[in-house]
Amino acid sequence: MVTDIMILCKVVDNFGDIGVVYRLARALSDVRPSLHLTLVVSNLESFHALAPHIDSQKAIQNVQYNGSAWTILDWNQKSAEQPFSAFNFPFSIILECFQCGRPDWLEEILFADDFSKTVHILNIDYLTAEDYADEFHLLKSGTRKATIKKRFFMPGFTEKTGGLIINGKRKTENEKFSIFNSHFSIFFFAYDFDCTALVAGIADFQAKMRAKQADFSVCVLVAAGISSAPFESAWKKANCPFKIEKIPFLPQEEFDSFILDMDFLFVRGEDSLARACLSGIPFVWQAYVQDENYQLVKVNALLERMKPFFDAADFSLISTFWNQFNDASLDKGTGLDSTLLSRLLYASYTSDTTPPSLKNSFRTFSERLIQNGDLTQKLLAYMDSL
Repeated sequence: MVTDIMILCKVVDNFGDIGVVYRLARALSDVRPSLHLTLVVSNLESFHALAPHIDSQKAIQNVQYNGSAWTILDWNQKSAEQPFSAFNFPFSIILECFQCGRPDWLEEILFADDFSKTVHILNIDYLTAEDYADEFHLLKSGTRKATIKKRFFMPGFTEKTGGLIINGKRKTENEKFSIFNSHFSIFFFAYDFDCTALVAGIADFQAKMRAKQADFSVCVLVAAGISSAPFESAWKKANCPFKIEKIPFLPQEEFDSFILDMDFLFVRGEDSLARACLSGIPFVWQAYVQDENYQLVKVNALLERMKPFFDAADFSLISTFWNQFNDASLDKGTGLDSTLLSRLLYASYTSDTTPPSLKNSFRTFSERLIQNGDLTQKLLAYMDSL
């Protein structure tokens, strides 16, 4: 049984990569508290933002999580400053997250002439719904030394992949925090774009609902970050048609609980996408823009995984809006159809329609993902088998 694991994280953006790595470390310790994890992270300030108990100024530190002992190392240290050497290296398992490579001091250890220990490197890749996730899962990858063995471990949306990290639980309507029960709560976390049409769609939804229910209220909880200013600007230009609240950056455990109190989610990136998928809450995903609009391939791959769980009319609405929302060639201020969003929000609000509402379909989709299995459990089982 594996007892010591090294996890590598080179922080490419501010919080996306370290967010997944921190969640993975938490989940591993939750499942097996006897583990000793060593996290090698290139940006300790980002790590500290997600986990305030991590000291961003300490190059080497020991912390406790759920009974597990963690060692946190600064990726950027020199070889002479490291606690490990070719003669003192306790790890047979290294999790190399997102093909981040390895720090120079670790390369020196693994590929030293006098280092003969067998080490298995598992590349925990980016989350994708594309078919190659099934094909690459557990596929071998070469290294320049026979005793250093490497394979891909693919998160994903099918039982043929490693699945998603399943930690935390969904909330029932009765379990939602009371402040959010008085209105329809929308969480907004996106990239930078003109939010004019988005604000118009939310305002239209609120107006239609108020025609039926005079005290109906929408509150958009806007996450701190690059999308906060353009959303607030568009909202003010529209004469503040609904309530908004600015949400500061939250530690990961608080964020996980917070989004489960929402009625609708706008999410971006990988970790927030996985949480949205597992939450059972209706959501819109904004993928990171890539060359030649390749993000649309990723968006439509996920939509295809979702399609079997939705009524045809509901799926058409979701698919059309998601593609507009992710099409970099469109000016989101004018090219996005606000009426689509209004319809999508309405379909997410109703719960007594026949066939089952869009809200129920999102929940059924999340249940299938849970049935596919927990990435953490699958990963531990595979590591134990090596």
